[in-house]
Amino acid sequence: MSHLDDNHIHQRLERLSHVEPTQEATDRAMQRVRDSLMHDKAIPKLRLRLPPIFPKLAATAAILIGAAFLAGRLSAPKPLDTEALQAAIRQELLDEMENRLQSVLASERESLRQELHRQVGHDMKLFADQTLTAVGNLTDQRFMEFARMVEEARIKDRQRVAAALNYMGSRFGDGLVTLASHTSELQRTEQN
Repeated sequence: MSHLDDNHIHQRLERLSHVEPTQEATDRAMQRVRDSLMHDKAIPKLRLRLPPIFPKLAATAAILIGAAFLAGRLSAPKPLDTEALQAAIRQELLDEMENRLQSVLASERESLRQELHRQVGHDMKLFADQTLTAVGNLTDQRFMEFARMVEEARIKDRQRVAAALNYMGSRFGDGLVTLASHTSELQRTEQN
């Protein structure tokens, strides 16, 4: 005989309790019951003489079967709470993924730091070059502007000096020419 555990027996009994006979089988059984009730007097009754202990044994067996059934029901494992199980599995997977991510980040942290340092250095050098170029261009513009202003001031000064000389020449020109010629003559006479 095969070895069946309490859960397996319970499952089979549960399945059998849900089986419903077909209408045809029900009709046949009802007809047999009617026929037997109508012909009750026609069939001789057989009376079995059972020993007086038999009803006690039957009651004891029924009580034992009921106790075994209750013991099986109470000792059966509780049904699984699938939502709690899914939540636990989900949390465990999330924890595992986070641990893996942390380990990958820890191993890549130094290379990321070096890459970031290199990139920042490159960006700073580029910014410094652009700033120096802009400052150089601005300085050149300022020097060109300063040189233009100095040249304009020189031109104005020359124009003023020329205007002053012209004014003096027109005003004192004849007197100076005369003075210069007398000075030349005096120097000649002294030399002779």
